[in-house]
Amino acid sequence: MNQPPPPLSILSLLKKSPHSDATMQADTLLTQAEMSFIQDLQHSPQLNLADPMSGLLVNGDRQLQTLLTRLAASDQVTLQAHFNNQQISFPLQLVEDEFHALHLQLGSPEIYEDGPQLRPWRLSLEEPSALLESKDKRSNLWVRDISFKGVLLEVRGLKQAPKRFDLSFAPDGIAPIGLHGVLRRRIGANLAAYDLSRSPAEEIERLREYILQAHRSAHPELHA
Repeated sequence: MNQPPPPLSILSLLKKSPHSDATMQADTLLTQAEMSFIQDLQHSPQLNLADPMSGLLVNGDRQLQTLLTRLAASDQVTLQAHFNNQQISFPLQLVEDEFHALHLQLGSPEIYEDGPQLRPWRLSLEEPSALLESKDKRSNLWVRDISFKGVLLEVRGLKQAPKRFDLSFAPDGIAPIGLHGVLRRRIGANLAAYDLSRSPAEEIERLREYILQAHRSAHPELHA
């Protein structure tokens, strides 16, 4: 029987969200053993049957539990790793079960590209996909690249890109994801970048899940 992986050092994994201006230090990154352990958790049949959120039991003294509780209550706490010039950030939430044991729940990860500026990983569509109006009518705005933060659109049949839009994203026949876009900049004659941060939170979560599935297809070595 395979031996279970060594317990994670929770203190070494605590880090503020990459949205803050704090810089990640080398000692906060996951080891290969820790990365493998997280992958096993994500693909555990027992966990996947009940809830898409994975759980980590926190083993530690009361001082550690108190520290974690204060951190989770006062700020967003994440688990972060680097892989192939990408930064993967798992949001963590501290919960207490009926036996008063503390658990860290893993949410859907946010994936970022390393570079001069950290930016969300973008899904580039092989063929542009039209954003939909009501009754699934195609609009004049076609998605080229998309992340959970923003989208690059191709503008067809309009003199210029609109300042904002309320349309649905439904590639590959998925249930439409409602998005609210605010123009950030026009790029040449027929391209425009939009901010999606004002979209409903539940729609952004669905978009993030879709992008995560696409990331799994693009990087099977990470999600295997």
